Amino acid sequence: MPLLNFPPETMLILIVALGVLILTLWYHARIRAGRTPFRRPLPALDLLWDALGRGAETGRAIHVSPGAGTIGNRATTAETVAGLLTVERVASEAAFNGAHILASSGDAVSHLALRGAIRQSYQQAGQGQDYHPGNVQLLAHDDSMAYAAGVAGIYARQQLEASQLLGSFGQEFLLLGEEGAMREVPQVTGSTSAAALPVMFLSSRSVLIGEEVFAAEAYLATIPAPQARLLTQDFLRTLIILLIIGGLLYSLLQPTLGLPRLPGLL
Repeated sequence: MPLLNFPPETMLILIVALGVLILTLWYHARIRAGRTPFRRPLPALDLLWDALGRGAETGRAIHVSPGAGTIGNRATTAETVAGLLTVERVASEAAFNGAHILASSGDAVSHLALRGAIRQSYQQAGQGQDYHPGNVQLLAHDDSMAYAAGVAGIYARQQLEASQLLGSFGQEFLLLGEEGAMREVPQVTGSTSAAALPVMFLSSRSVLIGEEVFAAEAYLATIPAPQARLLTQDFLRTLIILLIIGGLLYSLLQPTLGLPRLPGLL
């Protein structure tokens, strides 16, 4: 009896996962050795860097949010996790600089992850005493419009140095984005949603589009791990594009050359 009797699909998933892990570790080792690749600039993040530098001097807080997306929802999980990772990097920089962080979320699970990420960032910076749980607010749960109204309320009550809104947003961004623009709050925004991006361009001059949301963490980090993850994502995206092109060419040549059909290839 074989020791491993997994279905072929399970074995394929395990092999792919192992390959991704090895690739990430390899990129991590290269970056630690000083072989950092060239990255195109993301000017939208310049406003955020400036706000982090001024925050300690002005005493005004920097608002951060991963959006109102629900972790566990296939449509919003990736964006929400990317937003949480970006919040963690901003919180780390704020802890080192002495700037204040005010965080909000629109999902109970995201709220717990947000509190843990920000608390860990302050502790790693040796500034655990500066972390205040009350600065991490759950404004709504599974109600994007209620969350947008909550963020608009923060804009009305607080004098903010900047607001970072990277993650899962939709049409509700019109409410909070317009409020921020009216109160002249510098906003760094980003989403992959076709419903949110047009509104973001109308209310903010610093917008991350699509895949830039997932790359923002690496641009804000000074440690190798986020940059290794970004390089792994780029490699996998390139590989998938090549596989799609290769599959298309094979499907075009298959009838002419009498080649065997590939399983699952239309």
